[in-house]
Amino acid sequence: MNSPLKTSPTMMPVSGRIPEDLYLWLSSTPIEGATTVSDKLRVAVATLKRLQDGDTDYNGALAMHRDLNNTLRSQLAQIEPEHGHSEVISTIMEHAPAIAAALTSAQVNNLTDARKLEDHITQRTLQLAESLLRQAVTRQARAYDGNVVTKHAQALIELADIIRNNSTTKN
Repeated sequence: MNSPLKTSPTMMPVSGRIPEDLYLWLSSTPIEGATTVSDKLRVAVATLKRLQDGDTDYNGALAMHRDLNNTLRSQLAQIEPEHGHSEVISTIMEHAPAIAAALTSAQVNNLTDARKLEDHITQRTLQLAESLLRQAVTRQARAYDGNVVTKHAQALIELADIIRNNSTTKN
């Protein structure tokens, strides 16, 4: 059976100057999969390309926005054994990258596109709000601060009551 050999991309030499503070930052910043400044520069350029490509690809933008939270995800995993898991943070970390990816990758060329984007991000944002409000049903939310949702949800609850009251009086 013939299988194509995977080859490494051809590397091209690049020469340029960067300010000393950026060089010091690049050389001292730990970057996964990169040890030398040259490796780190490749990762940085690949990341820049990914940012630009993510402008039109929802799945690529979603992966990029999720990756931006990897450090936070690791930090939270370290405190979970002692302090438990926060469903509030997990919910936000699920929805926020999706909303950001929809905005990042949106291609709005006409009113129909704008309406589709508006519908998508409104739906996802309200799903986030609904998920957070579910945490207010019990006395304590599954969060590091059990009162965090009820503490910040009062205005939203009042608005929902006004909407409900207005819709029942119109019918």
